[in-house]
Amino acid sequence: NKIFHRFKGFRPWKHQVYDRECIINLLKTQQFGLCWDDEAINSGYKRNFQEKGQQELIKFLTAYRDNFNIYASAIPNFYSLDKDLRDLYFIHLHVIERGIAVVHMPLQGRLYSLDKWDAKYNTKVEASWSNRMQSNPDFKPSYHKLTTFRGYLFFNDMTDKQKALYKEIKKVKREQAFKTAAEKVGEKNLTFLQKLYNQLIEGKLTMDFIKQACLMEGKKHSSVTSSLNIMLTDNGISNTMKDFLKKTNNKDFHNKIQDQINQIIPDI
Repeated sequence: NKIFHRFKGFRPWKHQVYDRECIINLLKTQQFGLCWDDEAINSGYKRNFQEKGQQELIKFLTAYRDNFNIYASAIPNFYSLDKDLRDLYFIHLHVIERGIAVVHMPLQGRLYSLDKWDAKYNTKVEASWSNRMQSNPDFKPSYHKLTTFRGYLFFNDMTDKQKALYKEIKKVKREQAFKTAAEKVGEKNLTFLQKLYNQLIEGKLTMDFIKQACLMEGKKHSSVTSSLNIMLTDNGISNTMKDFLKKTNNKDFHNKIQDQINQIIPDI
């Protein structure tokens, strides 16, 4: 995530995703864009290689490569990825400790080899390290001895603002992506923020309504308005939230606020 913040045009609410459908949509509709799959175990797990959705993802990554999107995934173990998906990756950043990553790249120019990442040889090298660590706890692996080694990447931590935004997006989108089929029955699959956003761009909201909805949902008004402005920016809209607020003198409008709130806040 820290690296993606260095790319011009990175819009967290748009580009940080947690399911295959969102990934495929970005790959299809963007050119020279970004796609950050923050939970690749959900979209490309090797034991799910027979799933139609996973096969479709591999096809789209191959077919839409001329859209020149930067696609990245986060996963605890690189070899937990589907092999066909893994072979499409151009670079692997193995974070060995906070702020330090080992840079790996697949072997090039191999016409007949089925393993671009040379796993068999590198596994032997790592096994020798494991044996040495047992006898010497201070032993430091020589990562440059791996055939896929290309260098080291040093990076700083995210800012507090970046962390807060990352956690908010992850909470909202991951919860939605991992809902069961039963949980989705009868739902519109929209979050509180997304529902507010949809009504906002349709010009159906007033500031009073937003404040009351936040109060009933137990959310900070300032955080919600900030998120709405970020969502507008991420979707390429230059206007701010205030530009979309409904201006009305209709006294009956405020009598309908409760009905609108009920449409946004789920039943308890």
